[in-house]
Amino acid sequence: MKYSINLVRKLREEEKRAEARRLRTVVLSFICFGALCLALIYSAFQVLDMERVLQDERNKLARIEAEYRKYQKTRMIVTKADIELLDGLQNGRIFWTKKLAAMAFHLPENYWITRFGYKSPTYKVDGFGYISPEQEQLITLDNYLNKLRNDSTFADKFIVTFLNSTVREDERGKMRVSFDFSSENRGVKKQ
Repeated sequence: MKYSINLVRKLREEEKRAEARRLRTVVLSFICFGALCLALIYSAFQVLDMERVLQDERNKLARIEAEYRKYQKTRMIVTKADIELLDGLQNGRIFWTKKLAAMAFHLPENYWITRFGYKSPTYKVDGFGYISPEQEQLITLDNYLNKLRNDSTFADKFIVTFLNSTVREDERGKMRVSFDFSSENRGVKKQ
């Protein structure tokens, strides 16, 4: 019996396997190199973004420091007169919403406010209303002013309220009465 071994075929198979390994090694190397390049590019963008954020924060800090230096240079000394003036402004203020709501709430039916104004310490109001058949306009106005005097939201600043004048007029066949009243803010000095 005779054995023959074909060494060429075995060598060819070894060469094919070596070629396949080399090809896998080259592909894997390219993939790794590509991943490395992507990682380096991503890192570069991250570093640039961080540098931009740091620069923005430095700019903000510089602006705040400049404003603080400016504040320190322009800082004024508060005197006793300044404190007294501020206290006068705080205690002399009037919350008008409540005052106007109180005036509107107590206003009789068919009566309207046409004008109001405040010149320290006097608050003046003008208005008119239609005269009822009983002609009780003066009683109606007196009741209205008494309600304002007793309303705590109105009378907390305006302690004294009085009727200045009433005038009876004719408006296209309807009789009406025009009136004006004043309130004094006793907590304020006349200017």
